[in-house]
Amino acid sequence: MPVATSLMLLSGCAHHVARPMDAMDWDLDPGVVRGEILVAPVIIAAEAPTPDLTGIVGETLLDEQAAGRLHRTMQLAELPHSLHRAVPGQLHTALPDEWNGHFRDTRLTLAEQIRLTHAVRGDEALTEVLVDVAKGIDGDAVLFTWVVENDGTPMTDDHMVGELVFENGVPVLVDHVSEPYLVEAELGVALVTTDGEILFRYQDTYEGLLIEDRSSGNLGRSMARELVADIAPLWLGDNEPMSPVLADAPD
Repeated sequence: MPVATSLMLLSGCAHHVARPMDAMDWDLDPGVVRGEILVAPVIIAAEAPTPDLTGIVGETLLDEQAAGRLHRTMQLAELPHSLHRAVPGQLHTALPDEWNGHFRDTRLTLAEQIRLTHAVRGDEALTEVLVDVAKGIDGDAVLFTWVVENDGTPMTDDHMVGELVFENGVPVLVDHVSEPYLVEAELGVALVTTDGEILFRYQDTYEGLLIEDRSSGNLGRSMARELVADIAPLWLGDNEPMSPVLADAPD
């Protein structure tokens, strides 16, 4: 496969970083949501990314060399918002055709956002906070997303410019023009009914690449797709439709 084609294929991909089951953070209580799912703003508990403007041996990069890293840092800062926009669509795609509900953005108060941020960081019981916030919102359920870590490393820090590196079996050309970044993000998602029932809560780490002129939207969609794919089997098994939310249930 030509290198240019490989770069385009890899630019938006992400993969799950496997961890032991006892290291995963998840609660399961399948339930029913028939109507409106409110999408809360993303909670960003990760530190804001800062550009690395030094080269492989510690030298200060020239302006034209640093430009690519500044661009990647901006994309990295946008990644939590890209993920937030992508998760509802990925969940909707996973739902059965007969589901007739919908997703709608909602707002949180500053106090709610601060409390959720502290809870995501471990300063307060997350489940309790999610339930409290959801109970104060109109609708049937609230979809929460959060980002605990959001780190990006320029591959030119670890490889010589012009080197061809294989990432997950795909060749990546390392240079200051495309400035490929390895990205690792710890992401969380929860769906909570406004009656206070946790339908799911899940958090794990995902890796991906920012490369060429691709936006953070590509990587956000890819990570959202992996996140939803990890959640679905916990409900219905590998042989059932991917659906953490069921439209029809006995009365």
